[in-house]
Amino acid sequence: MEDIKIVKGQVGEELFLLGNAAIVRGALESGINVYTYYPGTPSSEVGEIFTKIFKNVGINWVESSINEKVALEVAGAAYARGAKAMVGMKNVGLNVASDPFFALATTRPKNENSAIVVLVADDPQQYSSAVEMDSRYYLKLLKIPALEPSNPQECLEYTKCAFEISRELKIPVIIRLVTMVAHARSNVKLGKLVPPKLDKTFDLSPEVNVASRLYFLDLKQDQIYNRMNRALVKSENSSLNWIENENATNIFSLGIITSGVSYNYVIEALDFLDLKAPILKLGFINPLPEKKIVAFLKQFKQVFVVEENDAYIETEVLAIAHKNRVQTKILGKDPFSYSKEGSLLNFVGELNPTKVAFALIKITDLTPKINLKQNKEKKYETVRRRPVLCAGCPYATIGYALKKAIKKLKSDSGKEIYFYQDIGCYTLLSFAPYSFANVKYCMGSSIALAQGVARTDDSLNIAIIGDGTFFHSGIPALLNGIYNKTPILVMILDNGWIGMTGQQPHPGSDTHHYQDGNFKKKINLEKFLLGTGANISVIKRQERIKGNYPDRLRDLIYEKSYDVLEKRDLHIIVIEDECIQKFNQRNTLEVRYIDERLCNNCGLCYNQFNCPALNEKNDKAYINLNDCLGCGICEEICPNNAIYGGDNNEF
Repeated sequence: MEDIKIVKGQVGEELFLLGNAAIVRGALESGINVYTYYPGTPSSEVGEIFTKIFKNVGINWVESSINEKVALEVAGAAYARGAKAMVGMKNVGLNVASDPFFALATTRPKNENSAIVVLVADDPQQYSSAVEMDSRYYLKLLKIPALEPSNPQECLEYTKCAFEISRELKIPVIIRLVTMVAHARSNVKLGKLVPPKLDKTFDLSPEVNVASRLYFLDLKQDQIYNRMNRALVKSENSSLNWIENENATNIFSLGIITSGVSYNYVIEALDFLDLKAPILKLGFINPLPEKKIVAFLKQFKQVFVVEENDAYIETEVLAIAHKNRVQTKILGKDPFSYSKEGSLLNFVGELNPTKVAFALIKITDLTPKINLKQNKEKKYETVRRRPVLCAGCPYATIGYALKKAIKKLKSDSGKEIYFYQDIGCYTLLSFAPYSFANVKYCMGSSIALAQGVARTDDSLNIAIIGDGTFFHSGIPALLNGIYNKTPILVMILDNGWIGMTGQQPHPGSDTHHYQDGNFKKKINLEKFLLGTGANISVIKRQERIKGNYPDRLRDLIYEKSYDVLEKRDLHIIVIEDECIQKFNQRNTLEVRYIDERLCNNCGLCYNQFNCPALNEKNDKAYINLNDCLGCGICEEICPNNAIYGGDNNEF
């Protein structure tokens, strides 16, 4: 319903929107032609909404690309062609896209309509990311403008502004979000939708579109001394950089500089202390408005810079102050000392109003209107939930079978066995009772990590990677291992979807089971792998083969692991078992029940299989019927035939 409202909403109407949804509306009000993305929380909703609506609003193309690098290249070519293009990703996705980004940033299309905006969503507090990183430092490397909204209304307005800056200056513009803005909701006033248009001409001049050594340095000169210089003028005069409480005074001669979501925390913190202070709120975060910052600094004896994660703005403000011989004391994170004691705010994790208020108390020694210490130290009695896979998740079956196979392998071979995780739901297999993780870095790295250790001794090294991650960035590492005949076992867990970010499709997804599948061609993973010449085994949950599935999987892992140890060559096992959440959207499965007469409470189902729908109650195994999704694996593994309820023919 929200998707329809985003498209149908009229000028002046107010909708209660997610920050991500407001980004979509802002792009529609800019006349966007192309949106490409790779799903990554907290940015995923933008691509999902575009995918649902684009055919009805005249957008030329929307795609979930194979990875962020390809997404930027596809959109970048559309930009060169004369389109208004946008690319979406999360913070770590910018690392993947950075290679072509440096070249793209220097190009200068001549088409009047050309514009490209890159949405990057950072994840302070690392809610759904492998690392906590601050993508703002790329702004100095790429030398491109960037805007940072602090609420959903600004998400809409800043998106329109970003497209206009890019169209006018012919330079990419980044919109930087954080989780608490991307996933915040508030009323958003809509503007006018602009129909997409596309220039008929395509200027093929290599000196504006080709980042080769013949043209690169000239284009880079133009990028820095022309386009970024004009961006600086825009920043100095932009209404996105403004002062709140401009005429306020306080006995501490204190001003505050902030941006993005931190602005909201500052407003609340000042209210806690009943303190009035002028606030320079920066929405145009690169290039920063030097003259405006200098003029602001000169009004105060001390200025407090409030921002999450790294001291990006604080460092820039310190440099600007030094350059202009401003003596104002600048407070914040003290970025050059790396001293926790000397820092008013932490470099790690999210801020909140209480944290900002405590920092202000250190500066002013004011007493807050409310008991902030009690607020900070209060222990809320909440139900703690350990990280678990969904009930019925195929990865739980894999973890169960792998643990049994490994136990026997260690006993029979006497070899050390190591595991290399990747990024996906199956990362949870690194937790007890499975504990399958010795090294994990980033998306697509597991296969190369296994190769690194395999070359140091005769241990068995097992790489665990999902199908979505494999297509994203696992292929080069696999080809490297095949080419070098590296003795590792690669387990590709093919659940059919990009499960961790919301079950989005990827090149191996069944095109019959998602909205725009009619416009896609499924890549057969098995045939793709056979083309590499590697040793491959495929096991499918839905195969009608004698013997229960967990035992067949256990035996296959054992057998092929031994092959790797004996033949000293790479082997791939593809395990095909669809994500239970997607399967259940198309099928109704029977929940299982416990026959208490047959159950002897051996604990195998709830301790070893570790399904969250299973636990112990009254000295018997117990299935929570509200959680059970009917996968039937517990029925297959029960040694006493005490679990019943389905015929297992659904799979």
